[in-house]
Formats: sequence, C-alpha cells, structure tokens
Amino acid sequence: MPGRRFWILAASVGLTLSGVAAESAPAPVAPAGQAAKPDVPGLSGQSFSYEENGKVLVAVNASFSSNGAFLSAKLIKLDTRTGLITAEGDVVYATPNLRILGEKAQLDPKNDLIVATKVRFGRNPVYLTADELRIEKGDKTIKGLRMWHNEPSAAGMSLNVGSARYTEKEDWLALRDVRPQLAGLPFFYIPYYGQEGYQDIPYEVYLNMGSKDRQGTYLRTTTLARQTPSLWVGALLDYYSKSGFLVGPYLKYDNAKDKQATTHWKGFFQAGYISDHGDLLADSFGRTPGRTRAFEYGEINGRTADGVQVAGQLFATSDPDFVRDFRPNLSDRTGTPQLNLEVTKPWNGGLLSANIVAKADNYQEVAQKLPEVRFDLTETALGDQGLRQRGFAALSYLNEQPAALASPTNAWSTARLDVYYGLARTFTAGDWLTFKPVVGARATDWSSALNGLGNRSKVMGQVGFDLEGLATGSWDLVAKKWSIDGMRHTLRPVLQYRYLPGAEQGYGELPMSDAAVALSTFRELDLADRPDAASVNARQAARFGFRNTLATRDTENGTRDLLRFDVFTNWEQDAVTGTGNKSDVQAHLSLTPAPWVSIDSYQRLPNGGGAAYESLNSISFNSGDFWKASFGWYQLRQAEAANQLWITGEIRLNSVYSGVLAVNYDALTHQSIYQSIGLVQRIGNSWEMEYGFQKRVSTYGDSALGFHLRARLFKF
Repeated sequence: MPGRRFWILAASVGLTLSGVAAESAPAPVAPAGQAAKPDVPGLSGQSFSYEENGKVLVAVNASFSSNGAFLSAKLIKLDTRTGLITAEGDVVYATPNLRILGEKAQLDPKNDLIVATKVRFGRNPVYLTADELRIEKGDKTIKGLRMWHNEPSAAGMSLNVGSARYTEKEDWLALRDVRPQLAGLPFFYIPYYGQEGYQDIPYEVYLNMGSKDRQGTYLRTTTLARQTPSLWVGALLDYYSKSGFLVGPYLKYDNAKDKQATTHWKGFFQAGYISDHGDLLADSFGRTPGRTRAFEYGEINGRTADGVQVAGQLFATSDPDFVRDFRPNLSDRTGTPQLNLEVTKPWNGGLLSANIVAKADNYQEVAQKLPEVRFDLTETALGDQGLRQRGFAALSYLNEQPAALASPTNAWSTARLDVYYGLARTFTAGDWLTFKPVVGARATDWSSALNGLGNRSKVMGQVGFDLEGLATGSWDLVAKKWSIDGMRHTLRPVLQYRYLPGAEQGYGELPMSDAAVALSTFRELDLADRPDAASVNARQAARFGFRNTLATRDTENGTRDLLRFDVFTNWEQDAVTGTGNKSDVQAHLSLTPAPWVSIDSYQRLPNGGGAAYESLNSISFNSGDFWKASFGWYQLRQAEAANQLWITGEIRLNSVYSGVLAVNYDALTHQSIYQSIGLVQRIGNSWEMEYGFQKRVSTYGDSALGFHLRARLFKF
C-alpha cells in the first residue's frame, strides 16, 4: 500500500499536469500534415503534425515541460478544443520528487482528471506498479496495485492490492483484496483495509506454527482490518491437529483523532472458542475441563469533554489452562478472570465514581461489587492555617459465590456503608525535614456478617504522622570515560506511624471484599487508603526506610542516576493477640555506571536474616542502535519454589536485518524451558517482517516447538 509520500507526490502529478494542459493548449498554425515546430513553450519533438483539421497537435518522440514538471513519450497529442493531453508509448512523468513510467496517460484539466495505465513509480528499496492510476478532483483510485521490495521480480516479495482509493474530502484511504505474496504465491488474504489520511497506523498479521504435545501440530493466526476511521475488525483463527479449530472475533475502536467527537473512546475485544477433541488433563484446581473451551479479553477507556472517565476490563476463561494451551502469548497481559468497570466524574471538589466487579469464571472465589458508588474528597485546604482535609463515603453491595468445588456455606452477600474523614497539616524545617501529623476516623456498617450473623459495625480512629528527612552532598568529580560530570548524593529517611484504636472489632466475623494477593508489596499504611476496613486488625502500624540516590550530569543524556538504593520494612501490633509482627525487608538496588549498562536487583528478605524469600536481578547492555542484551535470574522461596534464568538479545546486522534471541532456563529442573531465535527484516519504510523458531518445555503437558511469522504492514 502506498504511504504518505506516494499520495502527496501523486497529488502533485494531477496539479502540475493540469496546469500544463491549462497553460499550453496551442492554437493551430498549419493544415493537417507535416508542420514546423509550433510556438508552444516547453514543447520539443522529432516531428510535428496536425489531425482533425488542425484541432489536434501531434508530436513524435516528444517532451513537454512546464511548472517544474516533465512529460515525455513516443507520441504526445494536445487537443486544442478540450485541452486534453494524451501521451502514449514509454511515457515518463517526472518532478523533483517523483518519477512515473507508463504505457499511456490522459490528462483532462477541465474535469480535473488524470488517467495513467500500466504505470510504475516509487524509489529504492520500494517500488510500486499498477494497471491504472486515476486522479479525479483530488480523489485517487489505483487498480491492480503491487508494492515490491527492490526491483519488481516474479521471484520477489510483493503486496498485491486489487484496488486502492483515496477520497480527499473524507481523508480516507481504502484497499480491497489485499494479498501479500512471495514468488507470486499469496500467503494471506485481507478482503478490505482502510485508514484515515496518512497517519502512522501499524497493521499486524500474526502467524505462528509448530507442534505441542497435547494439541498437536498447530497454526495460529491473528489479523485486524480497519473498516472506518475509528473501527478495526478482525479475527483469530487457529488450527490444532489434535484439538480442532479455534475461532473468535477481534475488534478495536479508537476515535481519538475524531475532532467532532465529544467523548473519546479507546478499546478492544478478542475472543477464542474451540471444541477441544484432544486429551484433557486435570487443571491446577484438580478438575477436568469441558470439551467446549473459550476465553474473552477486552479493555475500554473513555473520556468526555467535561472530565467524565470510563475504564473497564474483561478477562474470562472457561478453565484456568486455556491461555496456556492455546494462546500463551497472552499470559503476560492477562490476570485474574474478572469483569471491572468504573465511571468517574469530578464533582464538588472531589471525585464521584461507580464501580462494578463481577465474577468471570467458575473455578475461583471472587468478591463482587454489584456495584459500589463512592465519593472521594481529595486532599484540599481547610481554612488558611495550613490545615488540609480528606475523606470518602462509599455504598456498595458485595457478593461472593464459591468456586464449583467449594462448599456452598462459603457464599455471602452484604450491603456495606463505608465513611472516612481526616485532617492533616504539614510542618517543614528548612529544606531538610518534613513532618505531617494526621488524625481521622472511619466507620463501616455491614448489613450481614459471615456465618449467618446479622448487622455489624466497625468504628476505627487514626492518629499518626509521616516524617521525611533530606540530606544532600555534592562533589566536582569528573570521569569522561564513564560520562560523569559531578556527583550529587541524596538521602531521604522516611518514618510513618499510625495508631488505630478499634481495629480489633469484628475480627473473623466481617466479610472482606479486597484481599492482599501480592507478596511483593506492602499494604497501604494510612487508614484512608485501606481498601477494606474488615482487613484492618493491627492496633499500631509503622513503616521505616530510606531512599538513596547518587546522580551525575551527563553531557548527552542529562541527569543520570548512578545508584539508587531503597530499603523499607513494616511493623504491626496485632489488635487481638497484642503481639508485634515484623514484616519482610524489601530492598531495591539499581546501578547505571555508564549509559550503556544498567544493573537492577530487588530482594525480599526475612526480618530475622537468612536467604531471600524473593530475588529478582538483571544486567542490561545497550550500545544504542547496534545491539542490546540482558541477563537475569529470579528466585522464589515462599508460596512456590522457583529459580529461573533468562537471556535476551538483539543485534542489528545491517540497515535491513536484525537478529533476536531469548532463552529461559529452569535451574530446578535443569532444563531450558523456552528458546526463541529469529530474524527481523525491514522492507523500506513499509514492511517489517519477523520470523523465527520457538521451543517451549513444560511439565504441564504443553511443550511445543514452533515457527512464528509476524508481518507488520503499512508502516509509514
């Protein structure tokens, strides 16, 4: 498909040649037959004659130049009655930016029309050929368009387009019957593609083929075609020799460029359905999935002119192993199966919101909000003495249904009213200390507690402070080899404390709608930030840590952090037992000794010493445009043991080709569980092809060996 440059130049063909015809229509000067060279500026030729009683000037082996454009052909005819220009045989049209070759061209300036047949245009490394190029009043239509990599060749790679049309008024470019071809053989078919103007809108065709232990030999495909300026429509179509066909829709909508729209929406939805004829193994919950298996995944975001925002996500699977078995490339983008939708509107100095959380599977318990309506009073000034206020009020209906194999007694539902109001004031001592005392209260009422208990209420207070210090030092140290020009050290110690009277109320009786799911993060400390009052059971809580930063000036990259070292730990006093509880120690270290290398390490350590519960480390190198590589390892000694290493790399071989590599190694099983090696080919400014091999080894029965091809077409 021609890109922005082609259409701009194609438009210049029409404008320039129309000007040529309008300015140079000659008057007859001799009867039909051989004639001397007529007095037409810019016209030259081997011989001249007239036809139709001197109304049509005929020039043989002629050329014609005007207004910076050049036209040559074996035969050029100028009709003085209509201004029509006809060029036949080895037609060449050229401007400083464009050169078109063709068999025949007709220019009708009165009707603002240009028609050229059997044309060739473009420049190395991308050439285009077409059966017909038609430009009428700014609208361009091309039939039989083919885009070639390097010179047109029957054995080469090309993009075959049945017809292409650009409508100037709507600023819309449409292609029909699109077929990428290699050596004349099509390997894909797109019935329709469209886009708005000449914006950079990548178009992806994804192919992946290989073999899996349980699904057999497979071919995965994903495609998406634009139908309107805001809507893309496509499909997922896979074939597995043991499992069968997987099909599903793929939709995307984005009207961000629509200047007339008062609400801007952006979202996508894709789904896959299969009647699995292969071997079915028990999933991670000990159940055997049904033959009909499916997944749905989508997101939506919207914003109105007056600030109303909409955000939602849907992820649902028929069984927990569907993504692993059929679409493993989604595993790093999807999470817990749920339907979430939130609408937020600025209101009375705060935010008014409505939120829905719904269960989207049948194999795990999810606390549903059906719905929750909430008003948040963001921190605002109260008076002119530095006092600031903050609060919220939320009303929700909560419901939790057990998983299919769980006991029905686990189900619960309740209405909940949750209110908080607090005050704070910040005191500063120069620029080295900030002290912020806070006070507040939270009251929560549940219409029904657990185990059939009735109405329950919980009222908690909050008294505490946030303390942060600042110490800095600077040195005039210069090391040009490491791009260091001066150093600055910043130390920020942080201490937070909260006393929470009433936290012990309702212990073990109150349903929780928000439970901690990540071991690697601390819970919020402030009572106003706790998502669920039922989960608060510590009478006292504190957090201590410090942030360390060593930075330098870089003549090319600006300020650069040479070292960043953060350490934090929590302490809580259980309100029921009265015992203290020290949390893990979380430490994060990052080093950038030079712009081309970075080292990163995260550690979650037991608060009494010993080996890290969790460790994530990486070393990355980046030479700029030539190559980049990273090496890392991950260890987990809590909840589930894990010890994996990985290597990724990319090297640019030349302006066209780049090599890519990825390897994952499991140190517990002593085997490489994932390997991928590939080649990325850039074809002019229009195509990017990535192809390579992948090998995946797993103890879950989804080992696979495959080949993937991703064609990113129409990049301008």
